[in-house]
Amino acid sequence: MNLSVSCMSTYIIPTTKAEHIGKLVSKKSRDIIFPSKNKDGKSQFPDGETYARIKEIERLQGERVIVLHTGQPNPDGGLFELYNILEILNNPVQSVHIKDKEYKYAPLKKPSSIEVFFLYFPHGMQDKIFETGECAMAESIMRLLTGYYNVLKIYVMDPHFEGAAWAKKYPLVFVKAKEKILDALREDKIDSAIRIAPDLGSQSRMSIGGFNKKRLNSFDVELSSSSSMKDSVKGETVIVWDDLIETGGTMARAAKSLSDMGAKKVVAVATHGVMESGVKRVKDAYSKLYLTNTIDTPHANIDISDVVIEAIGE
Repeated sequence: MNLSVSCMSTYIIPTTKAEHIGKLVSKKSRDIIFPSKNKDGKSQFPDGETYARIKEIERLQGERVIVLHTGQPNPDGGLFELYNILEILNNPVQSVHIKDKEYKYAPLKKPSSIEVFFLYFPHGMQDKIFETGECAMAESIMRLLTGYYNVLKIYVMDPHFEGAAWAKKYPLVFVKAKEKILDALREDKIDSAIRIAPDLGSQSRMSIGGFNKKRLNSFDVELSSSSSMKDSVKGETVIVWDDLIETGGTMARAAKSLSDMGAKKVVAVATHGVMESGVKRVKDAYSKLYLTNTIDTPHANIDISDVVIEAIGE
């Protein structure tokens, strides 16, 4: 679907999980509307249920709106907040308190365009049915966004499911953190170092060679490699590059294997730091970790807010 946005203003609404990027983007002259808190100053009620309000909803009538979200921490609660905001945008209402429990309602005009930008896509690894009785949750989210919430475009930053056949059915824009990461590697003068992927999935997504992996459980893996890899990394600086860090088991094992092969220095690169414990495990295993801030973590050292701005355009 071709959509002209030349006569519309663009507004970005960050969910609470994406506030850290929203604040950075707001410093770069973008129109940001942060959701309002409830009477307790929070985005949740005491019982844990989500609260969302777009206080400035009337400003968004007929405009282009992009909801900025990241899938960690609390991926399921974050999704519910996202759906709450999309419900508000699809069915905007002016509410006037008359007295006691009496209110007067009037419908408002919807935004002309509703888009979603996932800094990190939740449930992205459940991108196919692996076992009988499962569902492909990643595609289920896509169906809900486009079929029910009328989302016209979905941006996803380095998703785990990139390349999945079903992804071609949806209005997806794949956004890459690679150039920002390379800028950091150039600054440290290691951008030309040997790049290794820790498993076959990463090799396919990034078109680089690497290890073969056999997963033992959620935390432990076995890696195997070719003799040519052993010869190429000996005495060299090596970059282990993956899309995300969850438990950190695969990357930690890769660091040990490369050190055993005689690599001079091994550094880690990842776009998404999903679990704090896993990120710490990787940091302890490598000389340095290069990690973007798609997920709000104190370990992130590469800012991708410029990538977001460039991707969404004017």
